[in-house]
Amino acid sequence: MRQGLLLALVLAWMGFSSACRPTPTPPPTPTLEPRLLQAREALQRGDGIAAIAALEPFVREHPEALDARVWLGDAYAMAGRMAEAEQAYREVLRQVPEHASARLGLGTVLYQSGRLSEAMAEAQRVLARHPQEARAHYLLGAALLQQNRIPQARQAFEQALQLRSDFPEAYVGRGAARLLEGDFAGAEADLRRALALRPGMPEAHYWLGRLLAQQGQVDEAQQHLRAFLEGPAPSPFREEAEALLQLLQGASPAR
Repeated sequence: MRQGLLLALVLAWMGFSSACRPTPTPPPTPTLEPRLLQAREALQRGDGIAAIAALEPFVREHPEALDARVWLGDAYAMAGRMAEAEQAYREVLRQVPEHASARLGLGTVLYQSGRLSEAMAEAQRVLARHPQEARAHYLLGAALLQQNRIPQARQAFEQALQLRSDFPEAYVGRGAARLLEGDFAGAEADLRRALALRPGMPEAHYWLGRLLAQQGQVDEAQQHLRAFLEGPAPSPFREEAEALLQLLQGASPAR
């Protein structure tokens, strides 16, 4: 595969990543009331709409609960409402400029909106105060990879993994960077490690399938591509995976 096409596919995956989204933690309120419990459960299962329904009235009633507002930003981002997510994060940062979760959330929204320089600035601002924040290193690596700064991206993913060895998205990110650098053994090790940490991870199945196909391991490549296609996936990935699977099966790729 030509490197340019492979890079385009790497960037497509990175744009859909949600690895930088802060892990929900209870806001500092006297009790974790039912709406917050509902919101936390909804965020953990990826249901942004349900989380918004629980959080919007709570935030109106408790404007001082900044962590709940960060959750609301996460829910907006999960639902694809990026302008509202950015507004929620910026309101928190207006009151507490160094709120790390809000700044990471803002950086992720900026990244997903294609504002890479701004996203990198947010990641670097978090790292200036919290150099051990693995998610900020990951966000930095994602933005660097988008800019085709592959060695620097790999280093950022490596830093994330040094801080958090159970970070499957960072293994996939470093695996993609290694693949672009021609380190096929290293890329395979990273992708298999991601699947060991999170069995069924779609991005890892996809990249491992492509790598194995390139190495001529047709049977296993088909297994990973089928595993990827069994779940929901961004359409560019699905089209590429289907075309490669057809090719491996001896059919012409769909046009």
